[in-house]
Amino acid sequence: MASTTTGAGWSNLPAALLVAGVLARLPFPGDRARVRAVCRAWRSAVRHHVRHQLPWMVLPDGSFCTTGQGGGFFFQQIPGLPENATCIAAAGDAWLALDCTDDVFRRTSIWGCYCSSTGTFVEPRPDVKHEHTYLLHNPFSNVTVPLLELDAIVGHVAETFEIRKVLMRSTPEDVIAVTTNNWNYNVILCRPGKGTHVLPNFRVIDVAFLGDTLYGVTSGEELVAYRLGEDEDGRPEVTKIELVIRNPMAAYYEDGWWTWPQDDDNSNGGVDMSNSDEHDEEAPQQADGNEQENQEEYSSEEEQEVLVNSLIINGDMTVSDNEGIDNDVDDRFNVPYEAFDEIYTGRYLVKSLGGEELLLVRHQHISSLKSGRYTLKVEVFKADLIMGKWVAANGLAKDEALFVSRSFSKSTRAQGDIEEGLVHYASNYIDDVFDTRSWTIRNMTFRWPWQRKSMSDQWLTWLFPPELVV
Repeated sequence: MASTTTGAGWSNLPAALLVAGVLARLPFPGDRARVRAVCRAWRSAVRHHVRHQLPWMVLPDGSFCTTGQGGGFFFQQIPGLPENATCIAAAGDAWLALDCTDDVFRRTSIWGCYCSSTGTFVEPRPDVKHEHTYLLHNPFSNVTVPLLELDAIVGHVAETFEIRKVLMRSTPEDVIAVTTNNWNYNVILCRPGKGTHVLPNFRVIDVAFLGDTLYGVTSGEELVAYRLGEDEDGRPEVTKIELVIRNPMAAYYEDGWWTWPQDDDNSNGGVDMSNSDEHDEEAPQQADGNEQENQEEYSSEEEQEVLVNSLIINGDMTVSDNEGIDNDVDDRFNVPYEAFDEIYTGRYLVKSLGGEELLLVRHQHISSLKSGRYTLKVEVFKADLIMGKWVAANGLAKDEALFVSRSFSKSTRAQGDIEEGLVHYASNYIDDVFDTRSWTIRNMTFRWPWQRKSMSDQWLTWLFPPELVV
């Protein structure tokens, strides 16, 4: 009799309480499917409340955050991750790109890098190198795909070396695009079991696939098209490289030391750079940089200069980050020091919901000692590949929403907790979104857990779980 009473009580649990108290704490679709099987009332609650959840915000140490109408929750670890794994990016829906390494810098919290004795933050060193093993991992199916070909190229690198994005064209067996901060390895094409192809350095900061073409955008908002092919063994190749949108930012080349290779204009307004002699496609065997393994501590100004020079030799930190400080950097070193607001601009390349257009999201935010961090401006553009220019978008498509980050961006269908017309940006402190329906910046409907603040923005990535079929 007691068992019957208990069962009736659970089945009569209000749907709102079920969502907030049970389902919100079960982020995996498999667990939610088991909840659905308990009784008819719970199946109905699952159908109406959790079919379309917001993506997870994954931290590099393997922890993750969720949010939605049931509240925001933090989970210590994604089950099944390999030992010493750093989450470097989402490679596609349900897939993570992992770096198994004893280099803990990227997966160490902001305050874990703080040295109390010196009052400074520990920075990665260009003269210290680690071994790296790269994997694709699906935490929902527990399938892992080794990227041995990538290990052979960037498996022994300095602490300053960064993989910024790992993007699958379709499946783990297909072409994968990898972007880094290293000018010798700006963009790498990898196909598991087949081989790799290292592309010339064109200062690409973000990439997106559109059919058989990989597009790359620079911090100057040029758009480069890599026409993809393969050799007889299935190794990825590039049949043609075109500059399809020229630099619209006049001040981008003020340094004067680097310019695009010149060629005759194509009929589509682009520049064919496939046969340029200014870039060598034969890359070194490893991105080791310095041959000497000097791991001494540097203290004097002369020794600090050695560190800076080794960054240049390594080729690290020479490809501009996706987020650039718009202020005059020299002002930050004036004596006496005066605090001022810093403005950052991030640029993200996204394939549209329909899969036929390229979108560029320009997100400008401010960091202020007085008012914290918040979004200053968001702009959305479409690539006009015929005219060779960016065109301001009038809004997003019907039922479209955008999620952007340095390591993974996606246009998705707005359903359930995902609201139409919004642009979400992965951030540790910014609590606003951009509404393209009214072109206004507003507060989030759902708040993310505070634990996301332990990591820098650049290391956060979106992960879209498989949709639960109910």
